[in-house]
Formats: sequence, C-alpha cells, structure tokens
Amino acid sequence: MSKLTGILQIGLGTYPLKGVEAYKAVRMALDVGYLHIDTAQMYGNEKEVGRAIKDSGMARDQLYIVTKIDSGNISAEKFGRTTAMSVAALGGPVDLLLIHWPPEDSEMNSALDSLVAQLENGHAKNIGVSNFSSQMLRYAQAYTQGKIACNQIEFHPLLDQKRLLSAANELGIGITAYSPIARGAAMQQPVIKQIAEKLNRPPSEIVLGWILQQGVAAIPMTTKKENAESNLRAMDIELSLEDMAAITAIGTSGGRTINPSWMNGRWDPAL
Repeated sequence: MSKLTGILQIGLGTYPLKGVEAYKAVRMALDVGYLHIDTAQMYGNEKEVGRAIKDSGMARDQLYIVTKIDSGNISAEKFGRTTAMSVAALGGPVDLLLIHWPPEDSEMNSALDSLVAQLENGHAKNIGVSNFSSQMLRYAQAYTQGKIACNQIEFHPLLDQKRLLSAANELGIGITAYSPIARGAAMQQPVIKQIAEKLNRPPSEIVLGWILQQGVAAIPMTTKKENAESNLRAMDIELSLEDMAAITAIGTSGGRTINPSWMNGRWDPAL
C-alpha cells in the first residue's frame, strides 16, 4: 500500500480516454482487480467512468476513485457546483479530490478554501493537489492545517523529482505518479532494459517497481488487459539498492513529457 490510506499503489489512469473507450477500459481494469481509478473534469470522461463502476456491480466503498477540479472551475462560484456534478457522475463522494493545476497566487487561498469545503461537506473523503511544486505544497499544507493528502505529479525515471518527493515525505503527503512510464520512453532506456532482462520481467514492470519501491502510487493508462495485469504484477517486484540507484541516475530536470506553457517558471528548479 502507498502512504495514502486505502489507496492501492497501482491505479488506472484514464487520460485521454473518452466515450466507449473510457467505459471499456474501466470495466476491464475492475475485472482484472484494479480498485483505484483516476479521472478528472478536464478529461471529459467522468460519466463513462461512473457508468463503468456502476455496471461492474462492485460496491462503491470497495473502490478508490480520484477526480480533479479543472482550472476553469476553481472560483468559489464554480468549485462546489462542479464538484457536486463530478460526485453525481461518479456515483458518490470521491475518495480523493484534487486541484488539477496550481492556481495563480491571487487565487490560491480561495481555491484551497473551496477544496477544504468539499472535505467538510462530504463530497470528498480526502483532498489534495496536482502539479504543485515543493514550495506550493508547503504553502498548501500549512494553509489547510495539514489536510493535503496527495500531490499527483509527473513521476518516472527520466524526470528528477527528488526535491518534490523529499518535501512530500517531510510533510506527510503521498505522491501519485502520472505518466509513470513517460509515454513509453522510460522502457527504452538501456539500464532499464538490462535490469528487465536480468530479472526476466518486462521493462514496464521494472519502471513501475522503481516508482512503487519509493512509496509512490502510479496510475498508468492502458486499454489492454494483458498490460493491465502486468502493471499489477509490478507490485511484487523487489529491486536491489544498486538497481534502484542505477535507474534513479537516469533522471534530469528536463525529462518532462507534459510541460504546458502556463507552468513556465513554476516547476521546482533542478537540484
């Protein structure tokens, strides 16, 4: 288990799936044993995710469902209303509600107030943020008096996130890795291929194992049953300290696969 109470280390990411494809992927994931499903208002697939959950016949309290508030909905006027719409689409209170992208400094306090309000009104069982730098994370945790449970960030061997992971550990905040195999690029690294061959495991499982062994949850997206099952098997991998260090050494501050223009200058600087 990860540092987030009740959340399985491996979940299903649903970006950029929409419509029938999103529905089928969630049904498949639940069928093979996933309990943690990640979505977002921005993805435009909450209704399909919710319908797949309902049609699976699984009790809602067996699952860990995460969604994220879109940047266009963080105003006090929209935050609560759109959260209620997400909760309705997903079949009940979400287990984790995140602010998807950091607000501007002038909007930060209002957005965090609205986030805490969703915890207090029962729309969310836990709250957190996504794409926050270590400085932003420290501020949010102090402002909310320790209520931030998670920071969902891009996290994989090509991107050095040691500063942010250290801050999260210090603050008692869990990390969830999106884009955990760097859209496939991490699996092409010679070091990872060598370790995979040595352990007779797929490179994707080595990458996920490296993430999980650091106490970080991961939400790889897949629509293929065989890949979904393989991702779950990554929870059984135990990498040596030498292998962990060799993989960590790959990372650089320039290894992002997702880097929107509005985040220029807002990421953590390189160590």
